[in-house]
Amino acid sequence: GRTTSSGRIGVNNLDGKLPRGEVRHPDLSYDGEKLVFGFCDHEATEGEARAFFLYECDTDGSNVRQLTGTEDDPLTGWENRATVLPEDFDPCYLPDGGIAFISTRSQTFGRCHGSRYTPTYLAYRYDDDLGIRQLSFGEANEWDPSVLPNGRVVFTRWDYINRHDVRFQSLWT
Repeated sequence: GRTTSSGRIGVNNLDGKLPRGEVRHPDLSYDGEKLVFGFCDHEATEGEARAFFLYECDTDGSNVRQLTGTEDDPLTGWENRATVLPEDFDPCYLPDGGIAFISTRSQTFGRCHGSRYTPTYLAYRYDDDLGIRQLSFGEANEWDPSVLPNGRVVFTRWDYINRHDVRFQSLWT
């Protein structure tokens, strides 16, 4: 793994600091001092949904905190819809300290999915002081935000044009 002034970094440093679960898509902050990642608690009790939310910690595994899906997070969708399980994942630090991520918070569905449970994943932004804001408003799924050298956010998107939903991802900014 990579090292910083605080030592070896990695999600293994979280042992014993979170319940049993799954960590996905960790991203290193620009100063190399923090990690942000999606986490799903596998110890959720019956009646609670297992969902991914954003967490952040120092690179040594200390100061773990949940960013989204907390009691203060209203988890509201467009026009206050509540038809899908809100989930947040694929976080990416932004140069100004914010975090771009992908979420089902829009509470929308792709039109070609029929009766399958397939919510739309769209781009959002998290800031400690401003909360959560939606960045994109499409009907097609988006994934993997990253920052270009000029500071713009790039992500993949499947535009609904009657073609395979995995092999034909295009880049959007």
